[in-house]
Parts: sequence; C-alpha cells; structure tokens
Amino acid sequence: MIKRFNLLILSVPIFTIWFCTSSPGGKNQLQNISAEITSDSAKSIAVLELFTSQGCSSCPPADRLLGSYTTKENIIPISFHVDYWDHLGWKDPYSSKQFTKRQYNYASALKADVYTPQLVINGQTEMVGSDAGKIDLTIKKVLSEQPEATLTIQKVSIDNGKANISFKASGNADNSNLNIALVEKQTTTTINAGENGGATLTDYNVARSFMTSSSAVNGDNTVNIDIPFGVDAAKLLLILFLQKKDNNKIIAAAETALH
Repeated sequence: MIKRFNLLILSVPIFTIWFCTSSPGGKNQLQNISAEITSDSAKSIAVLELFTSQGCSSCPPADRLLGSYTTKENIIPISFHVDYWDHLGWKDPYSSKQFTKRQYNYASALKADVYTPQLVINGQTEMVGSDAGKIDLTIKKVLSEQPEATLTIQKVSIDNGKANISFKASGNADNSNLNIALVEKQTTTTINAGENGGATLTDYNVARSFMTSSSAVNGDNTVNIDIPFGVDAAKLLLILFLQKKDNNKIIAAAETALH
C-alpha cells in the first residue's frame, strides 16, 4: 500500500554535500580506463526521481513504470530507495538514510507528504510513482520547454575505485548545484519477508552512489565520485544534473555508461 509519513523538519539544508557510501562485496571490475564522451545536451531533459522501497507493496508497479523510461530519449530516471521501511520486515539492500533525507527535503520544499512510491520530476512536481497518466503529461510539459542550461560529459576515467569526470556547463550553472549519481542499470532481488515477501523484484537505475556539490561553473569542470565497492562498473550509469539553488528546479542533465 501507499504509506504516508508525517513530514519532519530535518536539521539539514535542502542541499547538503552527501558523499557516496560503499557496499560489501568483491572488487570493481574496471580499473584505469578512460572514455571520450560526446552527447547532444541542447534539449530539455526530464529527470525522474522515484522514492521507493522493496518493503512497500505499492512500489513494484512504480518501479516497473520507471524502468519503461530508461530507454526513452531525453528522460533520465533514478530510483532512490528510502530506509524508513527497513524495520517493517524487510531491509532493502539499496536503501539509504541519505535518500530518505533527500525525499524529506523535497517534501518540505514542495509542501507535500512523504510516501512511497513518490516521484519528483525535475525537482518541481511530485506525484504517485505509478500514476502513468500524470507522469506522461508532466514529462511532455517539461520536454516542451526551452532548456535554461546545458551539460555535456566530455570524459570519464576510472582509476583506483573512482570515476573522474570532465564536463562542460553553460547557462545558469553558476547559480546551480551539481548532483552526481552512479546508478545500477538493473537489479533483481528475491524478497524473503515483509509486504513483498516471496516476490522477486526487478529495479531500474538504482542509486548506488550520490553526492551534491556547489562547485559547478559555466565552462569546463572536473569532479570525481567513488564507485561503490563490490559493484561492477560496467553495470553502472553516470548521471549529472544541475539543480537551481533557489527553487530546486533541475535545468540540465546528462548521462553516460562507464564502459
């Protein structure tokens, strides 16, 4: 079921620098590689942030719907797994308090409830993550607008467990925060307890590392992010997006594979 939670005023700013965490497992598969990236970033992009949990019985339809957008042009989905379901029978292996804080910050800014599955599009509009009609209408509106800025990922190199990123920004970059995400393109989990006990769930573009920086400027930029320990870098996508400091609006985004 869709479960709503009372909005808490968190003692963190809407944008905090959240550095990525590592997960247990083996070593990363790719080391000391680099790739030149070219991308067309002159179009508006819709960034879909789904706040979800493997412990929520209403979430699998939203997770599947999010997955249907992973192959669509100019749409970038991200699945953020929250941790407030973890004490209700099943601990989501991809959940993070960091992602819960991001959801609560959005709820505060948008004067909305906190619930799962909750989708936020370009930092401006929230809705139930399985409401396909409302999602499609909102995406069409976003994609019809002129972009306020552009992002172009120029180069990514992987060395010693870090992704080193060169990118170019233009437009309103100087008044924006840069969000950096490494997402696992697809995961499959057998659920042994909780509301989805007995099910095998597939999730898409699952956030594994995420950080926010205020250092993006117009022109050339460099940044790096840790690759989560135990995750094959070939299974990851790198997502960058600019978010305005005054109203959370996402004004530019870009993505690329790490291999």
